[in-house]
Order: sequence, then structure tokens, then C-alpha cells
Amino acid sequence: MKDVKKNKLLLKILSTVIAIILWTAITYTEDPVITQTITGIDVSLLGEETLNDNGFAIVNRKELPAVSVVIRGKRNSVIDALDKIYATADVSAIKSAGQSEISISYSYPKDKVTIEKIKTNKVPVETEKLISSEIPVKIEVRNREKNDNHIIKSVSETKHITVSGAENTIYKISYARVEIDVSKVSKTSTQNCIYELCSEDGETVPEDNIVKKSSPTIAVKNTVYTKTSLPIKVVIDEEYQDDYDFELKDIEKKTVNVGLDEGANIDHINAVLIPKKNETEYEAKLEIPEGVYLPEEERTVSVTAEILKKTVKEILVTVTPVNEPEETVVMVLPRRRTIKIRTAKDIDDIKVTATVDVSEMRTDEEELPLKIKADDGVEVLGSYTVTVKLKAGE
Repeated sequence: MKDVKKNKLLLKILSTVIAIILWTAITYTEDPVITQTITGIDVSLLGEETLNDNGFAIVNRKELPAVSVVIRGKRNSVIDALDKIYATADVSAIKSAGQSEISISYSYPKDKVTIEKIKTNKVPVETEKLISSEIPVKIEVRNREKNDNHIIKSVSETKHITVSGAENTIYKISYARVEIDVSKVSKTSTQNCIYELCSEDGETVPEDNIVKKSSPTIAVKNTVYTKTSLPIKVVIDEEYQDDYDFELKDIEKKTVNVGLDEGANIDHINAVLIPKKNETEYEAKLEIPEGVYLPEEERTVSVTAEILKKTVKEILVTVTPVNEPEETVVMVLPRRRTIKIRTAKDIDDIKVTATVDVSEMRTDEEELPLKIKADDGVEVLGSYTVTVKLKAGE
């Protein structure tokens, strides 16, 4: 009984093996006709240049659905045709913005297979008006702090680029951003840089719906300066200097690193205060003279200052003659002169000197101008004279 069961099992195994061998032989020698579903075929768009010439741009390119077909043919031909089936849609006939249903054409090796079933005949194509805009270029410098010895001035040689594309995309673009890493820049040079199109808030605008850019890159000139440290001097804005002075309490930093043009004779940088009522904390703007380069992001400094109101005061000064001739008596009339000054300082803390240069006299009695020197923060109002008389000494 056991032998019978054993023989039946062996027969089953042998039958299965023979069946597999026969199936394989038939499949690979007879090359039977089969059907095969092919999915995920991307639709390529034709006629876009004509569409653009007509004033329109495609906006849903990434959203176009993939299509599928069922093909039939001999097994080997079907396998060979799997990567040779293409779908296209001609958009050249679109004449208005909006959504259009465009017929799909299929390309396949007709001598080897046939299409038994098409699951998608049309594709929805969305278009908008094609417009152009001139976009300003903005340079954003990275890693300035890592360049220990140099100040780098990066300037685009192109102020604007022209971008064409779908109107809603173009309207989002505020500027073209070029990022420059200056950490290892050590000599003056020009480089062609890739750029991004950005919205007003600095977000990158995808370029799927961009048709044309006037240039794929932007030329940026990097000018290298040796770092030079200059002291910062806080001053009142010119518009307010007649009426206000200040007492400096604190400043964020006393010096600033700048780049100087060759031959530039600059010994300090002014930090300009615009007085505001009841305020002591200021962001003072650094005034950049010709021949000096300072990056935009470093052109302010935090300052704590008490704003003082100037008033007009009178002060009595003694006139001192200078360059007196030998053996001559000099008489100055009046010897003490009242002058007007404008200052925020207490009058007891002010030093003002007045001199008259006798060497300028051509006769024994003349009216001569006073030369008045005053402390910083003290403005002398008007001009003053005295009468000088010369007499021979005894």
C-alpha cells in the first residue's frame, strides 16, 4: 500500500515538471500572441512655439494625466514595444485662454503590435495669456563674516532681466535673486551666476510656467577690498542741526569695517541721528562717502542718546590781539564783546575765545573782524568786528 502511494506522488511531481517544461518550450519557441496593458505613459505637448506666438502659455503641464493603452501582438514584439509607445497632444490650434480638451495621438511600432484599447482619448490643457516683464536683479551675499581679510562688493552687471510666461506666474515675480558666497573670494573677478525668480516675500517662484528668460545666468562682478577699520562719529542730521544737539550714552560699536577705493582719504564714518521726541534709542544710518564701500546690511548702528534742544544765548568774551608790532601799544575797542551763540550746553560749560589779527592793519586805526573759536556743539551766530588803534610805545 505504501509503495502505491509513493508511486502516485512521484507521478504527480513528474507530471508537473513535464508541464512546466512544455509550457516554457511553447512560450519561447512558438512566440504566442498576447495582450498587455501599458500604464503611466506621459503625454508630450507639440506646437508650443506656435501657441506662444499666438500669445498663450500652458500652466498645468505637471498636472497632465498619464494615459494607458492595451496592445496586442506576439509576445516578443510586445516586450520590444513596451518602451516605444508615446502619447502626444498638439496645442498649436488653441486660440484663447482657459481649458481646452486636446486629442491625443499615439505612436507605436505598427509593424509589430496593434493597439487593442485606448483608455484616454483627450487631455485637458489649461492656458493663460503670455506676458513679459522686466524684473530687477537683487544680489544676496552669504558668509561675509567668514572672509577675515577682505570686504567684497558684489554688483550685478545687469540691472534687470526680461521674463516671459503665464500672466499669473509673472505677476508673482518681484525680483531675480542671485546668491553669492564670498567666504573664499580673494581677487576681483566676474562670474556668471544661476538665479532664482522670487516673490515679494522672498519665496522662490516655480518656473514651470515660464516660457523664456532673457538670460539663463547673471554676470556678477566681485570687487575685493582690504578690510579697513574706521571710527564711527555720531552726528545730528543736517536738517536738525540748527535746533538740536545730543549727549551720547552708548553705541553698539565704535568702529566699522569698510572697503576703500585706492586714494580715498577717509578718516571716519558718520552715524546720522534724526531726533524724535521723548526717544533715546535710535538706529542711526551710517553715511557712506564717495570712495567707501560698506554692505547694505551693515549700514546702521544702534545708538543710545539724549536729544538736547538748542537755544540762542549771549556770551561776553574778551578780545585778545595777536601778531602785535614791536614797540607799539595796541588798543582794542571794545575789549570785551558780546556775541550770540546757539547751543544746547549750559553757558557756564562753554569755552569761547575771540582774537583780532593786528598784522592785517595798514593804518593806525582800523575796524577788524574777530576770529572766534568755540567748543564743539557751539555755533557762533553772525560776524563781529572791533576797532583797533596803534600807538608808538615809549
